[in-house]
Amino acid sequence: MRNDLRFKGMVSLIFILLLFLEEVKAQDPIVRGTVTSSEDGQVIIGATLLLQGGQATNQGTVTDVNGQYSLSVQGPESTLVISSIGYISQTIKVGNRSEINIQLDPDISELSEVVVTAFGIKREKKALGYSVQEVSTEELTQAREPNVVNSLKGKVAGVHVNPTSGGPGGSSYVVIRGNSSLTGYNQPLYVVDGIPIDNQTLDPASSFSGYDYGDGIGNINPDDIENISVLKGPSAASMYGARGANGVILITTKSGKKGQGIGVEINSNYTFETPSVNPTFQNTWGGGYDDNYSAFGTEVIDGQETLVWPGWLLDQWGGAMDGRPIIYDYARDWGVKPYTAQPTDNIENFYRTGTTSTNTVSVFGGNETSTLRLSFSNMNNKSIVPNNTLDRQTITLRGSHQVSEKLLVDAKINYTKQEGNNRIQNGISFSSLQSSLEVMPRSIDLDWLRDHTRADGLMSSFKPGSPYNPYWITEKFKNNDTRDRVIGMARVKYDFTDWLSIQGRTGTDFYTDNRFAMVPQGTPGGTNLNGQVRNTMWRVKEENSDVLLTATGDINSDFNGTFSIGANHLNRDQEVVEVSGQNLDIPDLYHINNASLVFPRNYSIQKQMNSVYFQSQLAFRNYLFLDITGRNDWSSTLGVENQSFFYPSVSTSFAFTDFLEMDSPILTFGKFRASYAEAGNDADPYLTRAGYSLSTQTFDGLRLASIRSNVPLEDLKNELTTSFELGMDLRFFDNRLGIDFTYYTQSTTNQILPVEISAATGFNTRLINAGEIRNQGLELMINAKLLKAGDFTWDLGINGSRNRSEVVSLAPGINSHTLLSGTGTIEARVGQPYGNIVGFAKKRNVDGRILVSELGKWQRADEMTVLGNIQPDFLGGITNTFSYKGFVLSGMLDFRLGGQVYSYSKYDQMAKGTGKFTEARDTEDLIVDGLIENADGTFTENNISLLSHQYYAEQGPWGGIAETMVIDADYMALREVTFGYNFSKGFLSKTPFINARLSIVGRNLLYLYRDPEFKLMGISPETAFNSSTAAQGVEARGLPTTRSMGFNLFLTF
Repeated sequence: MRNDLRFKGMVSLIFILLLFLEEVKAQDPIVRGTVTSSEDGQVIIGATLLLQGGQATNQGTVTDVNGQYSLSVQGPESTLVISSIGYISQTIKVGNRSEINIQLDPDISELSEVVVTAFGIKREKKALGYSVQEVSTEELTQAREPNVVNSLKGKVAGVHVNPTSGGPGGSSYVVIRGNSSLTGYNQPLYVVDGIPIDNQTLDPASSFSGYDYGDGIGNINPDDIENISVLKGPSAASMYGARGANGVILITTKSGKKGQGIGVEINSNYTFETPSVNPTFQNTWGGGYDDNYSAFGTEVIDGQETLVWPGWLLDQWGGAMDGRPIIYDYARDWGVKPYTAQPTDNIENFYRTGTTSTNTVSVFGGNETSTLRLSFSNMNNKSIVPNNTLDRQTITLRGSHQVSEKLLVDAKINYTKQEGNNRIQNGISFSSLQSSLEVMPRSIDLDWLRDHTRADGLMSSFKPGSPYNPYWITEKFKNNDTRDRVIGMARVKYDFTDWLSIQGRTGTDFYTDNRFAMVPQGTPGGTNLNGQVRNTMWRVKEENSDVLLTATGDINSDFNGTFSIGANHLNRDQEVVEVSGQNLDIPDLYHINNASLVFPRNYSIQKQMNSVYFQSQLAFRNYLFLDITGRNDWSSTLGVENQSFFYPSVSTSFAFTDFLEMDSPILTFGKFRASYAEAGNDADPYLTRAGYSLSTQTFDGLRLASIRSNVPLEDLKNELTTSFELGMDLRFFDNRLGIDFTYYTQSTTNQILPVEISAATGFNTRLINAGEIRNQGLELMINAKLLKAGDFTWDLGINGSRNRSEVVSLAPGINSHTLLSGTGTIEARVGQPYGNIVGFAKKRNVDGRILVSELGKWQRADEMTVLGNIQPDFLGGITNTFSYKGFVLSGMLDFRLGGQVYSYSKYDQMAKGTGKFTEARDTEDLIVDGLIENADGTFTENNISLLSHQYYAEQGPWGGIAETMVIDADYMALREVTFGYNFSKGFLSKTPFINARLSIVGRNLLYLYRDPEFKLMGISPETAFNSSTAAQGVEARGLPTTRSMGFNLFLTF
């Protein structure tokens, strides 16, 4: 019944929409036709046609959804001027023709003639003194991912994108031009249609365990996006003040177009996902130690001597798996089995083929005064992990109405409902799926584990405790999460005159997350045994309102300018309510009321920020441009005396080819640009206050309480980033080659830093403002039309960037700050690049030779040292696009050079003896290539052969040596391939369709290169357990990365 009502309601809404969009007045055109692209034959929607000459001077129109136009002319001497963003304009004499079909050539001189900048203001790219890069909807909606921001990987210079290992619906790490904050937020601000949105990952996973429930940008439907503008530096993002210090990603969504009529757009995408990497293992040696079977017991079963695998054994440093009979003491119901290795692809076969289907339908159009667009999207993902699914439905309605010649009203509402089921834990805990699979002894057939529950209700496995049975994890652990989210915007613009206007805008982003998770009864380990249950509800609401008064026009014949002044108000509320319970009384009733021990969690935060700002642009003869902006923020999260802070910026652009009036066959266009800006982060709420937290525990009838472990900073200041940028844009050979080069340097001071203090104070840390991080980098973008021969074109796009983040200083007397602790600790060290991996190396002499003990064993260095750094040296992408008539083939490579990660997969494979690199166990293979130091200071070459665990495990995990787990993170990947066909107009004229494109798509297809150690282990260097900066330096046994292949169908009618 409810579905019927929803369907009837949708039909009624579309019917009303069609009535609303009906043309109110027919025209009698003399000239009509269709405007298409010469590159692929696709119609161009919204192309502008202006009539010049005759009696109809300055009359014009735009093309509709079918690329068609009609225009009255009043004389054969009239001419049409046709233009569209991204295409070269044409001028055509009308003559006596009544039908003129026009083809426009793409203009690669700019990504577009205008780009979207702060507050959604469109500006000519030539006038900008800072770097902005755009990505179009076509680059987001063909070879797509569930989280749209992952589609930026390899496409935007200076932007580092890395999805977590949380699977579909997981969060993503996005950083523009390096990290600027030691402890604060380093990701950019996301702004959708002028409204900032929340992009938190609530309750992120740790390196040990936890679920990744995704971030905010992952809820945005790619099919609703018109384009994405990346504002890279503080100068570009300065109008967003404290929130834009890390750069801004502006998302402009689709809308109807005036005079367009009614159109329908359908985009359908279906892909299959399989693991793109799979861990490899040695399949020769079995469980035990000392390279023999002494760890096993023996029994005579059915007349033959049988090995008995003890319930405590996990490591594989024993004798060969040679087929002799074996029985597992903790799993005797399995019976006697031959002691043989399992197939090398058994883990790959554990996973299933995943699928993702996305279907979006939109109805859009407009008349002379109004526009409207309604879209509905449904995404269903079945991941490679059994029982893990993600579903997302999105409805978006946007409309505008020109109430009068002076008054415009624009509004949008977006509703998203997302549901995830049975997400898999991240982290190194053996309760996570990938960890349990990777450490499983190679003699265990995973099919034996399908019957995952013993008769006594406990988990079935080859041993009690961890690692968990992988089928127990996928079948018995249950969790569910739902998100209901609304993003809304309303904008009113009033033009007082043709040069003075005022705009008011208000928007909201609010959502509720409801999460349920349980640990099944019978799960090994303390409080797990009797089951656990947890219910969590998050409420997040962010409201933004702004007003902007703008004056623009010509000052005289040489100068024109724009001046804007505005104000903004931010209000943010967030609350979490959680109840977790342990020791369930009634079997298999996973409800909080069934728990005998209950633990509540509840806290809320509020933040407010008020801002005023101005923005001014001055242009001289359209070749020299000067921008000056300033913004003052008042933040509630800072100290009372420091809540107000001012951010200025200045930028200039000089189009020297226009100044010189150059008409060169080589250099078509050139400009220099420069900018200076200040920006910065404020702080998380309540860092200036102390307080107590009440506990549910009592003593003598009174509730206990705990004090915060951090000493607050009452006069807390904002972090301050000062940046300088230089750039050059060049276009050659009639815009066939474009080069964009940028150099930047920025420094962030007043870091908000917790420093350790004596435990005698009753606190662990004290908050201070201190420290500085400096970022310097280069960015390069090259766009070239390498070949155009008849109907064939070959376009090439290359982008690359290099960034170095250096820790200039910390607090007085402090030389290092821990970002993430562990065997391989991630640190910020003074005078070193941000994000060093620190740990113990192998002991060496001054010549770099390994020093072993008198027994020939590995030795650990006396002190911890820097073993690597988590930041890449270079990032880049290469895109080739080949077009022939209606066929388009496009492929993208992306690469990373430099930087390292600490691999817990290698840690396991070394500690457990499962790694393929541990397979060589002959006597000569187990001699450390090193020196024995004699009593007199001389050295003797080592010739002592070790046991296999002494040779492999003790040079890493067993010896406390982190060096061997630090691996280069270099890679080159075939990230994306699409091959599509745009059906011809002649074919489509016999159908109801205006445009039709069918594409074969592939994403994350394969690695062309990765470090040989990662390749040998079958591990990806791109995984991270959450979206924090430090997590990018740790490979924590995450789910395998997946490749997707499928098809995309795009239709308009």
